[in-house]
Amino acid sequence: MGKMALLLSDPEYAPWKQISKPSVGAAVQIALGGMATIGVAISAFLLHLNLASAISILLLMTVAVAIRWGIVQATAISLTAVGCLDFLFTPPLFKFSVHSRENWVALATFEATALLVGRLSWKVRVHAEEQEAQRQAIAKLYQLSNAILLIDSRHASLEQLAGLMREFFAVESVEIWVTQNGIADLEQVPRRNAAYIAYAEGINRDNVEGRWSHRMLRLGTTAIGAMVLEGWVVDLSLADAAASLIAVAVERTRSVQKENRAEAARNTEQLRTAVLDALAHGFKTPLTAIQTASSGLLAIGGLEETQKELVEMIDQEVSMLARLTTRLLQTAALDAREIRLRSSMVSLRGVVDGIVREQEDAIRARIVVEEAVPMDDVRADEQLLTIALSQLLDNAAKYSEVGSEIRVALHQDEAGTTVVVSNRGGSILPEDRSRIFDRYYRGTNSAHGPSGTGLGLSIAKKIAEAHGGSISAGSEGGRTSFRFSLVGGRRSLNG
Repeated sequence: MGKMALLLSDPEYAPWKQISKPSVGAAVQIALGGMATIGVAISAFLLHLNLASAISILLLMTVAVAIRWGIVQATAISLTAVGCLDFLFTPPLFKFSVHSRENWVALATFEATALLVGRLSWKVRVHAEEQEAQRQAIAKLYQLSNAILLIDSRHASLEQLAGLMREFFAVESVEIWVTQNGIADLEQVPRRNAAYIAYAEGINRDNVEGRWSHRMLRLGTTAIGAMVLEGWVVDLSLADAAASLIAVAVERTRSVQKENRAEAARNTEQLRTAVLDALAHGFKTPLTAIQTASSGLLAIGGLEETQKELVEMIDQEVSMLARLTTRLLQTAALDAREIRLRSSMVSLRGVVDGIVREQEDAIRARIVVEEAVPMDDVRADEQLLTIALSQLLDNAAKYSEVGSEIRVALHQDEAGTTVVVSNRGGSILPEDRSRIFDRYYRGTNSAHGPSGTGLGLSIAKKIAEAHGGSISAGSEGGRTSFRFSLVGGRRSLNG
């Protein structure tokens, strides 16, 4: 009812004008029908048919006109027939006058019957035409839906959908506009874009005389765009159904494209993980050989002091590279599979101290470990915990100011156990905080900073969640902090 009220309120849409306007075709039909009626009446008179026979013939003719042309033409033919019957078959003949009451009744009955039967015949014709139009509309919609399903959704475009509308509904011009990710950006839309203007209006509109329709594209109650049809025989129900099909096609294309991007991302991640794994294994062999040779030279002895220092430096650096390679292998393996915990009671302070001891001298000298009170052991996987905290400490060392302090604060209470690693350096931008723990993602400020795989923080998050804990990041007062939390606090351990 709301849609119909909108159409009737549109000054450009007035279906009754179609009836009130004179039709040249109807006038010609009335003239031809009148001449035929007069001819039939004269033929009946010449054949000496009686009034009843003439009435039957002319009534049949009126019904045929109603079925073939319409009620207006049939009414004109019936009135012509009454005149012919009066002039040729009722006394006095050849005069338009009726003296007998019986003849008046016969002529009045003929006219009433002609109008009634003609109207019923016209209604039957209109109903049949409506049924046929509806059948054709359903067939067109079925063909359109099949054509949309056959479109390659990976490459489907609005131009393709507009082309289908032109093909199946004989529309001269079709314009479709849809939002990008549900957002309509006015600045990015041409001022003369009719479909966007229709979207901005937010309503469906039709103009029968102008032969155009505006339709909103909706998914449920959400508007995702609009469609403008110009130069077509306006059909409200057909336009509504076509708009629904186009909206579904647009959403289907978006879903397929999202799925393809997700699949591409998964394949990329698998490739990167495989490359990291291959590189790490490739490094292990030469590193082992170098470490064996340097250790052998130290064991043999007989080296000068300078030579001994150089060999010891080689041995230390190779040991550090071996640890980094091992960690890279572990990281790649953890990224490729689900984490399974091998839990035991672990001293968190002992784990942190062990990680600090493995750092280079320059970095180790900058690390300050803070423990408010002696901590109870926690139930965790020690190896995984070491990997996660090592990632956080390495990250802090990479992105801190040269020579600045790196703090590792340990805290434990009834709610849980927390390790906070903080450094002074570049801050994490707000737009990066929601993605910094994603695989391979590196923050905006990291683009020109130290190199990295982008896996460390994602693995740390994965390990924290495997323990039922969490990890978060933030920047404040020039310091960046990573908070690594585990479930299990003082009360749950001692109580």
